[in-house]
Amino acid sequence: MPQHLQASLARLGTFFFCFAFVAVSAFGQGPETAEADAAFERRGYFKAADEYTAAYAKVKTDVGLKGYCAYMAGESFRMHYKNKSAVEWYEKAIGLKYGDKNADLFLHLGDAHRSLLQWDEAIEMYTKYREAGGSKRISRDRIESTDYVAILIEEADSRYVLEGLPILNDPSYDYSPVITGKNDNEVIFASSRASSQGSNRDEITGEKFADLFMSEIDKKDDWATARWSEPVPLSNTICTEHQEGAPCLDSEGKMLYFMRCRQEGETFFPCEIYYAKKQGTRWGASEQLNIINRELDDSSRIGHPTLSPDDNVLIFASNMPGGQGGTDLWYLEAQDGSFEGAIPQNMGPEINTPGNEQFPFYRDNGTLYWSTDAREGGYGGWDIWMARGTQESMVFGEPEMLPYPINSVTDDFGITFRPGKDEGMFTSNREEGDEKGLDDLYMFYLPPISVCMQADVYDQTTGNTLTGAKLHVVCAETGEEVDYDFDSMELGGQLYCDGIFKAGQSYTVTASYEGYLTNGVNFNYVGVERDRTLPVEFPLQEAVLAKDYDMPQVLFPFGSADLLINDAVNSADSLTFLIDLLERNENLIIKVKSHTDSRGSAKDNLTLSQQRAETCVNYLVDNGIPMARLRPEGFGESQLLVSDAEIAKMPKKEQEKGHQVNRRTVFEILSFDYKPED
Repeated sequence: MPQHLQASLARLGTFFFCFAFVAVSAFGQGPETAEADAAFERRGYFKAADEYTAAYAKVKTDVGLKGYCAYMAGESFRMHYKNKSAVEWYEKAIGLKYGDKNADLFLHLGDAHRSLLQWDEAIEMYTKYREAGGSKRISRDRIESTDYVAILIEEADSRYVLEGLPILNDPSYDYSPVITGKNDNEVIFASSRASSQGSNRDEITGEKFADLFMSEIDKKDDWATARWSEPVPLSNTICTEHQEGAPCLDSEGKMLYFMRCRQEGETFFPCEIYYAKKQGTRWGASEQLNIINRELDDSSRIGHPTLSPDDNVLIFASNMPGGQGGTDLWYLEAQDGSFEGAIPQNMGPEINTPGNEQFPFYRDNGTLYWSTDAREGGYGGWDIWMARGTQESMVFGEPEMLPYPINSVTDDFGITFRPGKDEGMFTSNREEGDEKGLDDLYMFYLPPISVCMQADVYDQTTGNTLTGAKLHVVCAETGEEVDYDFDSMELGGQLYCDGIFKAGQSYTVTASYEGYLTNGVNFNYVGVERDRTLPVEFPLQEAVLAKDYDMPQVLFPFGSADLLINDAVNSADSLTFLIDLLERNENLIIKVKSHTDSRGSAKDNLTLSQQRAETCVNYLVDNGIPMARLRPEGFGESQLLVSDAEIAKMPKKEQEKGHQVNRRTVFEILSFDYKPED
């Protein structure tokens, strides 16, 4: 394996693969830039950036060479994720007319703008790239992709909230967290900070080789708001002069698996997975997990372990032969509690792509998460995807991309969740963040959903607001009851958000006002996935004696006193209105009044209407309303609302509607002095 590829292991966020090759222009092969060019050729981008900026300052009169230094400084900064600096140096190169001889300047400046979410500037540069003689296809694809990602981000409706972790993050690389501890009060992650073991540095990044660090919070603190302690390296059985990263633990937090990439002098060895058992409060000696036979394969890299919830499956990333391309996710199934000797199985094209898949995390709910740089539809860079588990072992559903703000146009990877929680940490090198370094840790969580009721209580007849009304709320799931005052004259009513209202629950709310009939509604926040305000109206009717009150229409078959119930009509439902009304107004005594149309004899209609009124009363009694509160009375055709003469003047098609108006059931309040029995 070429040494320059092995050296890239310091930034395990790209795991020893995938630094795109950028050719150095022959123009720069001179004494002024020889050292910078050599560093760039071997992908020493950190060192190259310093050398090119120094050479730029020294060149005084050679505009072409000065433009070249500015362009290559921009390339060096971009290739190790310093896009703000890249934009600065690319623009210097444009000012020196370097784009006239190298259209890629505009392409790469567009990429840097895109990484900073500067969509318009990126599209402008992609257009200039084409106009300067660059590929029309590449220009078109970049513009379309930028438009697509801009819409994804700007119209993102994810509820996830991100917070930086300034105590954990360092100006160096910090990545691949795993949450552990009995109360999720510890995190282990990789970092190339100055306190890492060893003295080797990677000239790609200028950072030390990474080690594993641990931080914790007080067990009594709330996880989302607590301050983490200053990170400290794990024991020297884990942290060595070599590269360590990508940790994971078993379900009990007693066995640590991690990735180690060894270097002896100028020799780099393929990365391997190691494990160590906890002994008291410290970690014991680390041992290599032998996954492949090194006598047959001395170059394939292995790393990024994660365990299934039952600890019986180890998923990892590798570029070993037999995959889909690049680096794939593979897995081992434990035999008699051990992964030694288990045969690696590729996770197949449903998960893997011809590109690179890395950083798997097997969540406790059976969902698999990982990062990829090649799945269609991503934001750009490395994106985090997920696939839900199925009832079949190691078979997962359709991959789904995590939304913004977890994914971004830069690299996002190394996600971990708290057990049983929709919150955790992940790694990102986004430059729009406020963190300290290149790869930084971010905490994410779903905030509680705020649900509110916007209540409006008013007179049904006049529309006037009934300030001073009372609201009584009952939660169906918990039985909790709360009373509120309605004292607002605001347009649309008064907002109630605190206390009893919660997502996923159902409520009955009644509104009462002196001298009015109490009214109520049922509603719920079941299935609500984001903040929600429900407008709820309470039109109240003034309580008046000897007045007919309308109610939902109760229908009967022709000439019958039986409630009409078929596929289209259920008149029993109409009487639910009266049941609710009487339950909410416990002091009412009412008369149920039934009327017929004028067809048929007056005597028969009077008898039929009385029977229909009694049918309604009997239904109310059967549903718990005391008979003492009810009086049935039939009026036959004696109180027509539409006279026969008026109906005769109607078009024949409209006449039945006139008769229907006359066939009605209403109620009248007889008194307010009923006293419910205890």
